[in-house]
Amino acid sequence: MTIIIKGANTPLPGGPFRITVAHEARPDTPLVAATAVLLDAAARVRGEADVVHGDRTPHPSGAVWHLGGAAEGGHLVQRLEVDEEAVEAAVQRVLIAVLATGGTFDAVTGLSVEVAGGEGPPVARYEVTDAGGDTALVLGECYRRNGAWRFRAVGQGYSAGPAALAADFGIPAEALPTALLPGSAMAEVHKEAVPPPGVIPGLTMNKTPAATPGVPVSGARVMSLAKAPGPATEVHEGHGKLELTVVNPEPGRPAVVEFERTRAPRPHSWFYIWRLDEQGEVDELSIFSSTRDARGQLLAFAKGEPEVRMRVEGSGDWQLRVCPIDTVETLGKLAEGRGQAVLRYAGPPALIRATCDGSEDISSYVHTIQPDGTSHRVGQIGTRLPMTGPLAVGPEGWCHVVVKLDHAASWKLDVLPLDDVRELGGKLSGHGWELLEMTGSAAKVHVRLARGAESDTIVLATMDAYLRPERQLCRKPGTYLVPPGLIGVRTSEKWSLKVRR
Repeated sequence: MTIIIKGANTPLPGGPFRITVAHEARPDTPLVAATAVLLDAAARVRGEADVVHGDRTPHPSGAVWHLGGAAEGGHLVQRLEVDEEAVEAAVQRVLIAVLATGGTFDAVTGLSVEVAGGEGPPVARYEVTDAGGDTALVLGECYRRNGAWRFRAVGQGYSAGPAALAADFGIPAEALPTALLPGSAMAEVHKEAVPPPGVIPGLTMNKTPAATPGVPVSGARVMSLAKAPGPATEVHEGHGKLELTVVNPEPGRPAVVEFERTRAPRPHSWFYIWRLDEQGEVDELSIFSSTRDARGQLLAFAKGEPEVRMRVEGSGDWQLRVCPIDTVETLGKLAEGRGQAVLRYAGPPALIRATCDGSEDISSYVHTIQPDGTSHRVGQIGTRLPMTGPLAVGPEGWCHVVVKLDHAASWKLDVLPLDDVRELGGKLSGHGWELLEMTGSAAKVHVRLARGAESDTIVLATMDAYLRPERQLCRKPGTYLVPPGLIGVRTSEKWSLKVRR
């Protein structure tokens, strides 16, 4: 890790970037809130949504998250994440700022910011040593330079406080934190710990016999927007913000919660569902939608809990319907739908091919959710760019397949046999995520991205017998030793692999 001083900068490896803001936990220390600010080429925010902090939702693009914080080893820590592949082209910089309540930063000891790339160790650390009587401070920034990302230590303080910071970058006053939380009270957010949004309530399928765990499902199944919502055991209706307890109709088994916007204002619309912990604090963000017709299905009670506490926030009227797990449809060889969806798959590990159709800025992900609740990302779908990835199925013989997609776009899933995996024995090229098979013995493989690629990130990883990621081999272009067997490729760019025996 490189220790950098104010004004210095350093290149960043492939992301997503994990940013850690920390300071010593001492009595009577001012409360500190970490904030990410997305700036365009003119160093201005485009609106309120470009300011992300602990009491706001993630950025609508999904590129920037405030992951919460906690007390760790005598320090109060907050974490943010920047997914550089999801950052919109109009955004040139992401500032990392901190605001103080109950004092100034000269009373905050050990204030620092660290940046790590992906799941690797921190690559850069900036320690603030000259904080004065300021209540707002820009610690650093992640910025684009010649198609790559760098981090700069800024250390710019504002004695006039958050208002001066807001004026510098065109930040609406209401976008900054109104109540700063002590780090010890914050619960860290895990973006994928809870299965993402589920089946749209208005879906039908051409029925085939119910799947039995461990038995492959045959036949084509095509989803449409015709069916009425499933039988509900409990219905909750509300307007705006409300906290409620949702009861599992079959304790000991999973259950689903169907959600629907029944009335939404124009032109701006938003809808969130948060899962709360036992203390009533935000635990996980389960649903985020900016579309007026938001509807879908949550895979709730993943471990058979008797009840779940939720917070719903929506600009308009909404409805929740609690339904048995049997209302989840089964994925056979083919499925089509629109928006967010969850399906049940029973069968052996396989390939899954996903395509979507919508505006050019549509981006979506496919995940598998295993019986124990763990999530494995299958891949990222770009508009009209197919993705073929691993359909991971553990020893239990089944999983849920989740499509996370804006309701403005439709999608299609095809389940393919593992025989369709392309073999890597010489030279191979592709675009986006894919599963390959390295043939023969272990060999050095030269990994390249196409000239002019917007990102320099490409991940190669070995896969276990259930098609779950096992060992990461690389995160950037170069020459690496690749063992025989199934290899997962993860990138949004065009790539080529060449075996050198």
